[in-house]
Amino acid sequence: MKNSKLLLTSALVGSVALGAVANAETKISGGASYTYSWLSGATKALNDQGAGKEVQIDISKSETLENGLGFSAGFSLEQDGTDSSFDGSEGNFMKFTNGNTSVMWNVDKAMNLSQSATPRVTADIGNISAGMGTTAFKYGVGSQAQQSSWNLEFAQKMDSGTIALVYVPRVGDKGGNNDNIDTSDVKSGTATDIIYRGNAGVDGLSVVAGYGRTDAADVTKSDIDVQQLGIGYNFGKFAVGVTQANIDQTDATSDTQREYGITYSVADNLSLGLQHVNTDNNSAENEKINVVALGYNLGAVSVEAYYIDVTNFGGSATAANVDKMGIAMRTKF
Repeated sequence: MKNSKLLLTSALVGSVALGAVANAETKISGGASYTYSWLSGATKALNDQGAGKEVQIDISKSETLENGLGFSAGFSLEQDGTDSSFDGSEGNFMKFTNGNTSVMWNVDKAMNLSQSATPRVTADIGNISAGMGTTAFKYGVGSQAQQSSWNLEFAQKMDSGTIALVYVPRVGDKGGNNDNIDTSDVKSGTATDIIYRGNAGVDGLSVVAGYGRTDAADVTKSDIDVQQLGIGYNFGKFAVGVTQANIDQTDATSDTQREYGITYSVADNLSLGLQHVNTDNNSAENEKINVVALGYNLGAVSVEAYYIDVTNFGGSATAANVDKMGIAMRTKF
């Protein structure tokens, strides 16, 4: 998550540093998200309501090395719901920078195709409930490199945006203890994403385009190929956009999803958003998701209220409509 940052000088952390480094900065940031939502499922037994929680601490440092290269590194500690410990696979990275060129070894940090160009007020699209199964809409499509595995990102910044090559040497590798190899559910094969994100030299324009390929986990599956293009435009109080993704799945089928969105700035700190997602996953019917969201920024805290309606859940022609509504309060520190 993007957070405001609390700056600690190197003098304050010198007592725990391995050595003194000139021009070094250590930053601590984080955030907390508290939600309450109501779910109307396919049956009365699946109707539910309840609270949700996510908290995260981010620690990072940046400095200039003796050879003139820029260097930064960091990690995050995330705890969701009733987790008894922090997730240590969040936001780990070491990054070397020379001008506008960077190389980063990381997990959960690289550019990825889940970063849509379609404007959104809430990020909860497709996140319905584990008890309902999963929607056909794949919010994180093409993000295998960033989401699940250690990867190497080569990025080049330009006036019109940033282009990145993200390479995963071993799909599913979340890292072992110290210098040990991760043997827990590690899949064979590699993954590669090529992604562009920027304004293509046009003020107000937002473009996210990319191609991703992931090797199959075993011989019974097919490789995954993803082609995605999203275009958004901000003109004053309105922002509009559309994103299309074509996904060749491991089951040898080709899925297509389109996400449309429009947001309107009702006031300086108040935004209204409408979204529609249509997913064709080669099932009996296309799944359709409609979202209405309202966001209010109070400075130290933002408040979101949203309503999500899903028709033909998962692509089923017989599935009952699923509705979810919720309130989210988010703060950063």
